[in-house]
Formats: sequence, C-alpha cells, structure tokens
Amino acid sequence: MEFSKVTSKGQVTIPKHIRSVLDVHEGDHVAYIEENGVVILAKADLQSLHNLQDIVSDEKFK
Repeated sequence: MEFSKVTSKGQVTIPKHIRSVLDVHEGDHVAYIEENGVVILAKADLQSLHNLQDIVSDEKFK
C-alpha cells in the first residue's frame, strides 16, 4: 500500500512505485474511476482504459 499527502491546492504526488507499475511519465494523463466508494487510478490511454473496463465489469470486482 502506498500513501500520498494532499496539498492545499488538492494536488498529490503519485509514488514512484505506482508510476512505474502504471508506466506513467511527465505529461501523461491519468483517469480516476469511482466505483462504490473505491477510487481506481489508471493510465488514461486507450489500451489501459479498455483493460480497466474489462476488470471493472468483471463480477469478481463487485
């Protein structure tokens, strides 16, 4: 589990380990998906979002 602190401007730093796992770099976009009080952070490229859609729609997640 990783943690970040929210700044007064509402900003957070994505921990290095999470950036590596998501393969996100400066200038990339990320998506926040809220599902039943759980927020998922994903790289916001077409392939990553398609993969995430498959995971979220899977009955095991619910």
